[in-house]
Amino acid sequence: MRKAERLLLWAAVFTAGCACPLRSLGITPRDPATTHEIPAFTVPAVEPARAYEHFIVVGDTGTGGRGQRKVAAAMARRAAVDGLDYILLTGDNIYDYGVKSAKDRQWKKKFEDIYAAPALRVPFFATLGNHDHYGNEQAQVDYARRNKLWNLPAFYYTFVRTLPDGTKVQFFAIDTEPIIEEQAGAADQLVWLDSELAKSDARWKIVFGHHPPYGHNPARGHNRVLIEKLEPILVKHKADIYFAGHDHTLEMLKPVKGVNYVISGAGAAGDNAYRVEWTDESYYVATMGGFVICRISANELVIEFVRLDARTQYAHVLKKAP
Repeated sequence: MRKAERLLLWAAVFTAGCACPLRSLGITPRDPATTHEIPAFTVPAVEPARAYEHFIVVGDTGTGGRGQRKVAAAMARRAAVDGLDYILLTGDNIYDYGVKSAKDRQWKKKFEDIYAAPALRVPFFATLGNHDHYGNEQAQVDYARRNKLWNLPAFYYTFVRTLPDGTKVQFFAIDTEPIIEEQAGAADQLVWLDSELAKSDARWKIVFGHHPPYGHNPARGHNRVLIEKLEPILVKHKADIYFAGHDHTLEMLKPVKGVNYVISGAGAAGDNAYRVEWTDESYYVATMGGFVICRISANELVIEFVRLDARTQYAHVLKKAP
């Protein structure tokens, strides 16, 4: 599907109210986290002798509005307490139509000014969302030459973080829009991911992209194309977790075929909130704003879902045998 056709389709969907932020229709979505009992959880204590890194996962951020600023303020508060090494962006970095160039004025309003707090002056590793594709995708790659904190070397890429004890954590950033649209070149990306995961010797393999294979926004549901084309690769190579955005919600799904799925797309809070349903397929579901902060070590990945008050509402722990 050509970019112009996708823009027209998105505009039609927005007008119809099928998947647009409910606040834009004058509707306040109900947050399932306030109507369901949050499962019991424990955040393991930090062990002084253990090597850790801390990172935030957040997506669907780039409105430049009040909601995005609220989430950013909560991010800064937690980062100042917990520490922070880097941030993963799960796409839709600039609404509504991406950017025109690396010098677009939207960068200042919707990224630079928002995340200016000293605690957030860390590397951002970005992926592209569907709204980023409505603009100049290459400009988001080129922006890295203007902002040293912005990392998007290509539409899909991988990088390794080595903890102080030598533990390797490898991240695989993918561009899901061409995959779900089944565009030319999408197959090449999947071959690349298959190959990179196969040759990785990292203890942790973390994949992140914009669209989730599974999710419980009733207007969207599960994504057939990603389940058919992406999931088998994740399962084959025993990826530990896949982070996504797109649904403007927070969700910790129960593992599917051994792979954990997390949605962190609530980076613009209530200004960009979607409805979401809490089903038996999930441990935790929320809307109306927040982000995920993670602490990773050789044997443990602690995933905390943080709300606008900077407090953890739910946490989940993935463990590996020593």
